[in-house]
Amino acid sequence: MEITIFKDIILNIIFITFPLLLYLLLSIYKDNISKNCNDSILKLALLTSLYLCLRFGIITSNNKILLFCNIPIVISFIKKKPFFAFSLSLINIIYCYQISELLLAVTFIKYFSYFVLYLFANKKKLSINNFILSTAVLQGFFLSFEYFFLETGATINDVIILIILVFIYHTITFFIVYIFKTIEKVQKLNFTIKSLEKDKKMKNALFKLTHEIKNPLAVCKGYLEIMDLNKREKSEKYIRIMQEEIDRSLNIMTDFIQFNKIKISKEKISINDLLEDTHESFNMICKTRGIKILYNNSNNNIFINGDYDRLKQVLVNILKNSAEAIEKNGTIKIETKKIANYIEIIVVDDGIGMSSDTLIKVKEMFYTTKPSGTGLGVALSNEIIEAHGGTLIYDSVLNKGTTVKIKLPIEK
Repeated sequence: MEITIFKDIILNIIFITFPLLLYLLLSIYKDNISKNCNDSILKLALLTSLYLCLRFGIITSNNKILLFCNIPIVISFIKKKPFFAFSLSLINIIYCYQISELLLAVTFIKYFSYFVLYLFANKKKLSINNFILSTAVLQGFFLSFEYFFLETGATINDVIILIILVFIYHTITFFIVYIFKTIEKVQKLNFTIKSLEKDKKMKNALFKLTHEIKNPLAVCKGYLEIMDLNKREKSEKYIRIMQEEIDRSLNIMTDFIQFNKIKISKEKISINDLLEDTHESFNMICKTRGIKILYNNSNNNIFINGDYDRLKQVLVNILKNSAEAIEKNGTIKIETKKIANYIEIIVVDDGIGMSSDTLIKVKEMFYTTKPSGTGLGVALSNEIIEAHGGTLIYDSVLNKGTTVKIKLPIEK
């Protein structure tokens, strides 16, 4: 008999803790869940715990003892969700009514007492530990009533079981709340670390931006100091150089603002239309430079959920870099490849390629090997592709060429 009781207790502990532990693990590893979604998942976990205890967690033959199913209600009160706690209490009351009409009044008073205790604890600002202890004492009182007032054959063995049950109830509730508090601390620590990393990245970006703008301004200042308006030919040359440096500074600032304000408006778009449009737009530019574009799209009727203009911006940037890497009479190949639920857009050029050091840094902000480059094109393209749930991959060999792969999920 006693062994059966302890087996039932262990089973109830599993029913209570398992859904809540799943919720806690999810809240740790999924840091992009919104607050409303997080609350909904918590409520679902508490409701699941309650259902499992009511459905499978009957302690021995006395199905009137609803002990562990009170833990989700207490957790709801602790998490400042009194209306949800009231809903769970109502479920328990209805369940008790189905079991025995005699216990209905007692059960109603018990859960009403929990609510009053919550209001008192909230007003007096009791600690969570004191609130848990108070609910355990209250639960012990009602269990005693059920044992010794409603049951006629209560023994000393029942008293011992009662004390053990109340102690386990208090311990499990405290343990769950302790895990909640610990994980909340971990979440706050992760948020702080990410905020610090974000601040660090922003400071580094601003430092690099300042450095990049400082250089052309210094050039302009130098030419202004040596400029002699009486020497018209030289002055015009200096003015042209200064205009180029000012344009470069404006381009850097425009790209930087764009980088930090990427907005993606997704819709169902055709990969074929996107590539045809980009190829048509860029083909004339390449012809004037003696560059051939070989376009081969063997995957027609492939659709993705994406931002047409942003993806075209990425493709144009990649093709522009390929064209600039080709010194004379080169070739750029564009093709597609379908792999499982993804479409790969592959751009291959036979330009000057990149060294291994350049390849490692190619996605870094402000890193460029071009005299007039901003170093934000590839970084911006990478951000856009990642916002679409895809990946941007660069592969290059110095003096042999570069291959760029854009991997995007296909619309289901």
